[in-house]
Amino acid sequence: MKKEETTMKKRLLSTLLAAVMVGTMLTGCGGQKESGSGDGKENAKAENSITVLVESGSPAEALANETAAAFEEETGCKVVVDAVAYTGMYDKLSTEIKAGEATHDVGCLDVVWLAAFKDALEPVNDADTSDFLPTLEESGTLDGNLLGYPMWVNAKILIYRKDLIAEDQVPKTWEEYQALAKELATDDLYGTTVFGSGSDAVCSFLDFACQAGADGLVFDKDGKVNITDQAYADALNFMVENANADYTPADSLSTAATESQELFTNEKVAMQLNWSHQYPAAVAALGADKVGCAPMIGGSAGIGATTGPWYECVMKNSSNKEMAKKYVEYMYEHNGDYMDLTLKIAGRTSVYEEAGTEAGNEHTLAVLDTLGADQSQARPMVTTWSQIEEVLTGVVESCLGGADIEETLENAAAEIEAIGQ
Repeated sequence: MKKEETTMKKRLLSTLLAAVMVGTMLTGCGGQKESGSGDGKENAKAENSITVLVESGSPAEALANETAAAFEEETGCKVVVDAVAYTGMYDKLSTEIKAGEATHDVGCLDVVWLAAFKDALEPVNDADTSDFLPTLEESGTLDGNLLGYPMWVNAKILIYRKDLIAEDQVPKTWEEYQALAKELATDDLYGTTVFGSGSDAVCSFLDFACQAGADGLVFDKDGKVNITDQAYADALNFMVENANADYTPADSLSTAATESQELFTNEKVAMQLNWSHQYPAAVAALGADKVGCAPMIGGSAGIGATTGPWYECVMKNSSNKEMAKKYVEYMYEHNGDYMDLTLKIAGRTSVYEEAGTEAGNEHTLAVLDTLGADQSQARPMVTTWSQIEEVLTGVVESCLGGADIEETLENAAAEIEAIGQ
């Protein structure tokens, strides 16, 4: 009896294993099923959801979460927000693109990544760009293709203590800026700061190069490295003069946007050239009666600044591309909602003009004037920007440390030429 039971169990087990193998084979051939077969759950999921990559803790994450329910109500499509730290976003997308996977349908991307990802992004050439803030259509376009809708842009402006600086004293030129910084400095107060650390130092260097007449940043319009031009030497000389002066902190090599803002809100600095979002933060810390703002200062070629925009982009390998396109258009329509968030920056001219009429948003008008200047321009749209930025960081640090400016620029030009675009 036991032998018969054992034999029956073996037969039953063999039957079950065969059934499992058949089921597995059918699953593996699922892509070849007729369109009418199956329950359609996978297709329904693809049609009714999109995944959006955002920087964790950023305005992009906040607004994506705030608008998700409304977008789903309007379209029937669920929005899954994937929030990743800035340092991990590039690597995550790179891995996804190389694998040919469609993990994300939409990516919120820093402008400096667009060149590296251009072949993986769906062009939005039918977009109405008439309300883009100045420079944003240009900086988002590669090889004739607009790669996304602007989310926001940031540029440096002048932020100053208006209880110490009268309106008619607000500096507009390099010379006025230096003279006022010297005049305001005391034993307890610095006139201004110098950014000598990291990417903020590079952006400041390029800001001043714009103001000194650079025609194309790092590369000219023909693609030739141009950092040995006089504009870059003038920019570095301006930074070195300020860093060596008694009216700035001695540790410029350790100073960037955050450190400068901390000095300002602790009432240790009379004025600073800092990112525009630092203005509302300073007003919140010190009060509207103590903080004012104005457009970026100008050098021999006038006002100029380099920009820091972000774009909302549709991934080309998205399995739900049409809904992804609807989403980025929807978010652009709601671009004004960014002004309700902590940084108070956006990507549309009309949003900045309207916001500037309200107390506390004066920085938006300063940004409009700065971006509208002829010398304001985007950083180069090249795949090697991260390597180039490392070279430029070394340039600023070396020159602030006492290195010869012309020699440093010549060596840097050779390094950048070797890196290529």
